Amino acid sequence: MGKYKEKISDNSIWITATPPPAALSLPFYVTESGHFFADDGYEVRRSTHDSLLLLCTVAGSGTAEADGSCVSLPAGCCAVIDCHEPHRYFADNGRWEFLWLHIRGSVSKQFFELLYPSGVRAVKLIEPERFAAAVSEVISKTDRADILSASFVSASLHSIFNMLLEGSLKTERSKNTGRYYGYIRSAESFIKSRFAEQLTVEDIMREIPMSKYYFIRMFKRITGTTPYNYLINCRINEAKIMLRTTELSVGEIAERCGFLDTSNFIAQFKKSAGQKPLCYRRYFSP
Repeated sequence: MGKYKEKISDNSIWITATPPPAALSLPFYVTESGHFFADDGYEVRRSTHDSLLLLCTVAGSGTAEADGSCVSLPAGCCAVIDCHEPHRYFADNGRWEFLWLHIRGSVSKQFFELLYPSGVRAVKLIEPERFAAAVSEVISKTDRADILSASFVSASLHSIFNMLLEGSLKTERSKNTGRYYGYIRSAESFIKSRFAEQLTVEDIMREIPMSKYYFIRMFKRITGTTPYNYLINCRINEAKIMLRTTELSVGEIAERCGFLDTSNFIAQFKKSAGQKPLCYRRYFSP
């Protein structure tokens, strides 16, 4: 058990792995994992480590410090910290039983930023037993150096991050009594029904009792994009249908979808679809 031996019990599990080269291009892979029964006084302090670290408390309680945040982790809670920056985690007063994974991968950073748009915090798990079982299964496959196991681990980590995101968003909605979530859904409906009009953020949130700054922040947190980009996406989606089902010119479609300038429409369409409107139309023509 190395330098932490004296602070974790003998029935603790600690696994290290060197993933096969093919696994390095996967969305996620694990380089270390474990199930620790840590005694009072257990502590890990690092200046840097090349991974994200998932900590999931099974029993007892621990604390993690990272990115300027101090996160309490009682049973049924989980947090992910970015170990590239200085960090520390330790057992609180008594034994701390926890599962942990050191995670890397091509999209691990993006999922981390999606989970924590404004700072690391604990996530209260909706189904802690199911979550712990999923993490435990990943731990059991950490040192299997075959591509099928690596693919399974990557897919499982994707599911684990989804469960974390679900728990995080549910906690946020609960704290705000569901009010803000309902406001954002109303804003989405407003945009979808009036996307062809020249809408501003003020128009979209006219009946919503929130500051502009907080509205934009909550909108992005719930939908994954800003109100402006959501509006553009609605316009582009409608334009795609028109390009495939009508003989309207590009300029007419741009106008009907709310674009005042045809060249701007073409640029926005190419940015979204990867090709210009006429190329898109020809691709789907018989």
